[in-house]
Amino acid sequence: MTFVYFMHGWGYDASFWAPLCACLPNIQPLYADAGYFGAPAQPPLPQAPFWAVGHSAGVSSLLPHALTSSHCLGLVSINGFARFSQTEDFPQGVPGRILSRMSKQLTRNPQNVLTSFYKMCGDTTPNLSSKLHIEQLQNGLKALQDNDMRALLPQWQGRLYEIISPDDPLSPARTGLQYATQSLSLSGGHLLPRTHPHACAQYLQSLMTAS
Repeated sequence: MTFVYFMHGWGYDASFWAPLCACLPNIQPLYADAGYFGAPAQPPLPQAPFWAVGHSAGVSSLLPHALTSSHCLGLVSINGFARFSQTEDFPQGVPGRILSRMSKQLTRNPQNVLTSFYKMCGDTTPNLSSKLHIEQLQNGLKALQDNDMRALLPQWQGRLYEIISPDDPLSPARTGLQYATQSLSLSGGHLLPRTHPHACAQYLQSLMTAS
């Protein structure tokens, strides 16, 4: 039984991983949760060999966190990135004004902000919770604005893997991780663990088997 530590992206919760995990019956999952719709959760990293799997902004969270563990066999990024917002040396990032606008609008009409975000990602039937934690959502947007984990990528020393989509609507996710040892490209947009769970599961299973 392989331990797998999951971290979702902005605007979702731990239930995001249900379709993928249904295709991975022989794992022991641990789910981190940013607390956008309920209580936040960050289970301790396993004290045994494990894989870290992140989606979107969850990858930026896992890059420093899982790096602290000598038990981490590797990190798999799905639709992920090490930096999100635009800078002079990262022109493919998302302009900061867009994130600032989203943060302001969260206080006025959070349902609209999330619905627009889901629609852009291709999620046309989201299960939008009525219990929105606005502060946590804004903290998540601030992390997208400020976090830059690119300097950590070489420290993973050949333990980075990724699944990217050429038609991902988020430009930083299309760029992926420069230091990925192995990269799988799947057409399908930004929600590959939900829209292509079998393909993602096959890729993860191949990595776990090889380790």
